[in-house]
Amino acid sequence: MNLNAALKTSAAALLALSFQLSAAEFVVPVHYSVELVDGDSSDFNYNKDNRTLTLEAGRHQLVLLFEDTFGTSGNKRLVQAANPIVVEITNMPADASYTFDYPEPRSLDGAEQYARTQKISLTHTQGGPLSEGEAYYYILASESGFSILRDYRQDLMSLNRLYAPKYVMGNDRTIGMTSYGAPTITADAFGNALNANSQSANITMAAPMTSTAQEANLTTSSTSGGAVAAPSPLLRQLVALYESADNETKLQFVKYVMAH
Repeated sequence: MNLNAALKTSAAALLALSFQLSAAEFVVPVHYSVELVDGDSSDFNYNKDNRTLTLEAGRHQLVLLFEDTFGTSGNKRLVQAANPIVVEITNMPADASYTFDYPEPRSLDGAEQYARTQKISLTHTQGGPLSEGEAYYYILASESGFSILRDYRQDLMSLNRLYAPKYVMGNDRTIGMTSYGAPTITADAFGNALNANSQSANITMAAPMTSTAQEANLTTSSTSGGAVAAPSPLLRQLVALYESADNETKLQFVKYVMAH
C-alpha cells in the first residue's frame, strides 16, 4: 500500500470514528417497535441489540408502536396498542441521547391497560426531562380504528404533519438497482386500493343498465303475493336517451313534450 492510499484509509477511519462519537441517538424502550423514522419504514440505522437509533443532528420524527407478548407461559398473548406514538424532535444536537420513561407493564392486564393510555415522559438518556422545545409526543389516532393494514405515513400525510425529507412521491420515483444488480422500483401506498382513499372510488363499479331483453326476465314479488309493477322497458330506454343527450337536445325534447 502506497502512502496516499494509507492516508486516505486513515482519514476515512478517523471520519467514521468521529461520526460514531458525535452521532445523536434515540434509545427505544422495551416493548416498543420502530415503525417510521423521518418517513422511512426501513432505511434507518437501528441496532436491535441495544435498541438504539443512530441519528444525524437536526429535526427528526419517530413513529413507535407498543407491541409485545405478555402473560405467563400458560396465558401468553400479543398486546398491541391501537395507535402508535409520534415523537417530534425539534433540533437534536449532534452528541445528544434521548429516550422516554413509562410505567413498564409486568403483567398481561397491566400491558392491556397501558396500551390504552400510553402516558410517557421524554428524557435525556443520562436523566432529566426534555423540554417541549426539545421534543414532544402525541398519540396518532385514526377514524378508521385499529387495522393491520394501517399506513402511518399516509396518516401523517393526511394531517399535513409528515416530516420526510428523503421521501419521494410515487409519480417522481425512478428505476433503481438492488444490491444484487436487479432493477427495482417501489410503489407507494397510493397504489394499493386497500390503503388509499384516493382509490376508493374505483373499488366498486357502477351498476349496469338493464336491457329490454333482460327486463322481460326480471320480476319483483311482493311479500303478500303478486308481482310488483316494474318500469316499462320503453320508458327506461327513453330516459337513457334523454340523459345521454346534450342540453340543447334536452330542451327541444321538453318543449316537444309540453306542446303535445
